Amino acid sequence: MKNTNPHLTPLFGAPPSPLRTLAWAFLLSAAAILTLLLSTASSSFAGSATWKASPATGDWNTATNWTPTTVPNGASDTATFATSNITSVSLSANTEVNGIVFNSGASAFTITASPTFTLTISGVGPTNNSATSPNFVTATDGAGNFGTIVFTNSAAANTVAGGPLITFTNNGATASGAAGGNISFRDTTTANRGIFINEGGTASNAQGGHTDFTDNSTAGNAEHHTLGGTNGGLGGWIAFGRSSSGGTAFVALFGNGYLDISGHNAPGMAIGNLRGNGAVFLGGNDLTVGTNNLSTTFSGVIQDGAGFTGGSITKVGTGKLPLTKASTYTGGTTIEAGTLLAKNKTGSGTGSGFVQINAGTFGGTGMIDGAVTVGTGSSSGAILLPGNNATPGTLTINSTLTFNSLSTYKCVLKRTTAKADKVVAVGVTINSGALFVFTDVGSGTLPPGTVFTVIDNTSANPIAGTFSNLPDNSTFTSNGNTYQASYEGGTGNDLTLTVVP
Repeated sequence: MKNTNPHLTPLFGAPPSPLRTLAWAFLLSAAAILTLLLSTASSSFAGSATWKASPATGDWNTATNWTPTTVPNGASDTATFATSNITSVSLSANTEVNGIVFNSGASAFTITASPTFTLTISGVGPTNNSATSPNFVTATDGAGNFGTIVFTNSAAANTVAGGPLITFTNNGATASGAAGGNISFRDTTTANRGIFINEGGTASNAQGGHTDFTDNSTAGNAEHHTLGGTNGGLGGWIAFGRSSSGGTAFVALFGNGYLDISGHNAPGMAIGNLRGNGAVFLGGNDLTVGTNNLSTTFSGVIQDGAGFTGGSITKVGTGKLPLTKASTYTGGTTIEAGTLLAKNKTGSGTGSGFVQINAGTFGGTGMIDGAVTVGTGSSSGAILLPGNNATPGTLTINSTLTFNSLSTYKCVLKRTTAKADKVVAVGVTINSGALFVFTDVGSGTLPPGTVFTVIDNTSANPIAGTFSNLPDNSTFTSNGNTYQASYEGGTGNDLTLTVVP
């Protein structure tokens, strides 16, 4: 059909007018500019990249510091670090990455989440292939601001690749009343084998840096340290909530730094070990200690806290855990394996609740307020051992002491000092099948008539029962000395061993 409208000139087939030519040129130029802008935006704000050997600044969020010219800032992005003359890298915007890789031969980098900004690691997490120890920092400033690092999905804080461990440092606040830096684990993330240092605040009531675990995250096999505050500042802290796990983590608390599991789901959780002189807040939960089988000493206070009662401690693993300070938790103490020692000089080393030894060893030279029961009555392996192994001492129980069947009371006598282990209790019951194991160390012959009180029963009632292998008035010989047992010794109701000719 013939076009009779002079205003509808065909686009093709008709000679272009000067005006149409100009319009086409404008459209093509605009399209080219838009394409360039989109390309530039894409390369400047998202994509995996490697930190330059000679960047202009230490700003993570400057594209020209990376090769290619793009800022790793996306859920699928990986930031790679190799050799560089600028190794202090800081965020100037909220940033998310899938992973962070330190190549073989990489310099020793410090990655800082600057105050007010968050680094989110949502994929693989950091991997160290270098011979150096990278450090991640959540920084604070005098205005009360703080940086944050968040692990989400299934990210790991230190993917094992054979290199040195990665350190994570939460700075304490420097302004009065301000919050410290924070590292947060969510979802199913893990601290893996990282080293976490939570610094204390450095001004009056300034909060310490802290690491928190929530959802189904885990502290893994990492080291977690909390440091005390200075100048009236609060200590660093570690918190576990919901269904998070302590794994086999090494936990060390110092000064007024603390561990808080009061927000965890009942019945509680486990950690690898407990060390230092800080504080533990249980709430109404049970804290199981010893999953990494290490021997450590804890000189801090363990308490219920957060308005709850009934917090408790369970000792597992092959390690030894001396408690050298009085604690106030109320829910009891259970020993399933290893050794738990009360070595406090005041108060009660195990709070106000009971002590139940199902297996493993309980002893020390401290004081206990709750009733102590040795053994379950149906299995062996539960041991009461006052003192400190080969050094005799006295364990004081301000309540009753019960030995169940198949349990063991181990007593050490040192001839060179003429001292023996002793347990003091307010009422003693020895059920049939309980055993007495005597160890005589040192040298020399003891004079006849020397008396050792090995159970000091302060109750007006006599000891109920006898050890199956130590009948009343029986004798036994050890290293040339003969001893006679009496369950009516001392003030008339103690177990004594008297050297006889």
